[in-house]
Amino acid sequence: MERRYDIDWLRNFGILLLFPFHSARVFDHWNPFYVKSEQLDWGLSWFIALTSYWFMPLLFWLAGASCWYALRVRSNKQIRQDRIQRLFIPFVFGLLLVIPPQGYYAKLAHTGEAGSYLTFLGTFFTDFSDLSGYFGTFTPAHLWFILYLFVLSLVALPFFTFFTDPKRAETVQRFHHVFSQPTTFISFFIVLVLLQALPAPGGQNPFFFLALLIMGFISCSDARYQDLFNRIRFRSFLATLILVPLMFAFMQQRETLPYAGILLPYLRSLNTWLTLIVILGYGHQWMNFPHKCLAYFNEAAFPVYILHQTVLVVVGYYVLPLNLGVYPMFILIMVLTLVLSVLLYEWIIKRTAVMRWLFGVKVRATASKQVELTSP
Repeated sequence: MERRYDIDWLRNFGILLLFPFHSARVFDHWNPFYVKSEQLDWGLSWFIALTSYWFMPLLFWLAGASCWYALRVRSNKQIRQDRIQRLFIPFVFGLLLVIPPQGYYAKLAHTGEAGSYLTFLGTFFTDFSDLSGYFGTFTPAHLWFILYLFVLSLVALPFFTFFTDPKRAETVQRFHHVFSQPTTFISFFIVLVLLQALPAPGGQNPFFFLALLIMGFISCSDARYQDLFNRIRFRSFLATLILVPLMFAFMQQRETLPYAGILLPYLRSLNTWLTLIVILGYGHQWMNFPHKCLAYFNEAAFPVYILHQTVLVVVGYYVLPLNLGVYPMFILIMVLTLVLSVLLYEWIIKRTAVMRWLFGVKVRATASKQVELTSP
C-alpha cells in the first residue's frame, strides 16, 4: 500500500498553522478570547478570517483519509480500540489537567482575580454557563476537535465498513464514476450549506464535520478524486480569488446588503469546498515525498496540539503587560508557545511511557527497546 506523504505533511501543516492562528486571536477584533490585548489589529483579524473557514475542515478531511488507510489494515474492533486509546483517553486527561489552567488565566485576565487554583477548579467544573470558556467557565477548549473526532469516527465506522464491503464493489464504482465528475463533486457544497442549519453545540457543527470526515474517506478510496483535484485545482484557485473577497464583503455588509445573510452560508461553504480542492491538489503535487523529519512531526503533532493553547494562554497573560506593540507581542507569543510546546513534548511526553499513553502516542516495544509511534 503506497503511503500518501502529502496527507502527513498537510496534517502537520494544519497543526502548525494553529500557532499563528491562536496567537492572532489575542489581537483580533472578531470575538473574545482567554487573554485579549487592549491593542487590536485588523491585519491579524483578517488573517483569522482568511484561514478560519477552511483549516479545521481540512483537519477533519485528512482524518477521514487516515480512516481509509486504517481500515485497510485493521478490523473494526481494532479501530474502536485505537480510537479509545488515541483519542478518548487524551481527551479525558486533557479536560481534567491541561484545559483548566486556560480558564484560570482567563479569569485572571478578565477580572484581575481568580483566587487559589484549587478553589477555581471547584467552580470551573460546575459552571457550564458559557462553553467557550473565554471568561473562566467550563470548556473543552480546543479539545473539542479530539472529542468530535472520537465520536464522529465511531459514528461513521458502519458507513466506512459498508462502503468497503467487496459485495458492494460494483455499486461503489458506479458511485465513484458519477461523484468524481467536477460538476457533481463541487455541487456537494450545497449539502454543507444545509448541514449548517443543524444544531452546533458550542458553535461547532458535528454534522458539518461528519460530512467532511466521510468525504475525506471517500476521496482516498479511489484515485479518480485526486485526479479530479489535480485537474481543477488552478481553476478552483482562480474562483476563490473572486469568491473569497466577495464573502468578506458580504460579512462586512450583512446588515445593509439585501439577502447578504442568506447568501453568506452558500459563499462560505463553496469557498470551503474550493479551497480544500486547491490545498489537496497542490499539496499532492508539492508535498507527496518522504523526509527524515516527517516521522518526528507525525509523532509530535498530536501531543503538541493538546498542549499548545494552554501554553499560549499562559504565555499571552505574561507577555501582554510588556506593551511591546501588536506585532512584536504576536511574534513573541507565537514563538514562545511553539518552543515551549515542543520542549514539553521532548522532555516530558516523548521520554515517559505513561505520558505517551495519556497523550495518545501509541507505543510498541521492540526487542531493541525502541518504540514505534504512529500518528492519530
